[in-house]
Amino acid sequence: MWDKLIILLNQTLELYQALLKLSQKKRDILVEAKPHDLDLLTRQEEVLIIEAGKLETMRLTLTRELAAAAGLAPGETAWSALIECADSETSNKLKALSEKFDRVTRELVEINELNTKLIEQSLDFINYNINILSQSAVGPTYVPKGQTAPSGPSRSILDTRA
Repeated sequence: MWDKLIILLNQTLELYQALLKLSQKKRDILVEAKPHDLDLLTRQEEVLIIEAGKLETMRLTLTRELAAAAGLAPGETAWSALIECADSETSNKLKALSEKFDRVTRELVEINELNTKLIEQSLDFINYNINILSQSAVGPTYVPKGQTAPSGPSRSILDTRA
């Protein structure tokens, strides 16, 4: 079962590394403002995330089985407890994998935070432009008694002329 866990963890790590590469590409796409490429990349990310969820479910099942086989209490499936139950070679492999996961997830968090800021800036820019385009011409504030304010040309975002 330990070998299954190590294989499963390696597959998960490869998947996280692929997500990291996609996140780096996403940063470049956001900077270059390519919405079509962003849509394609987001679809690729969705597929990887679904696969990661499946691998995580398998990992949880396997760690519960290992914990039960090692005589650990049902709630004790923490890495440290499992690593202590493994032989030294397996323990070293699990520790190395854990360090790799830490590194990859740290990089993913940093890049995703940057991508979030880039998306927020893009949305602010879009909202700013929409506000500029949709402003109506401001008419005079005060009009002499008995007269109506002249109406200015109204602005519209869409060209409704046929």
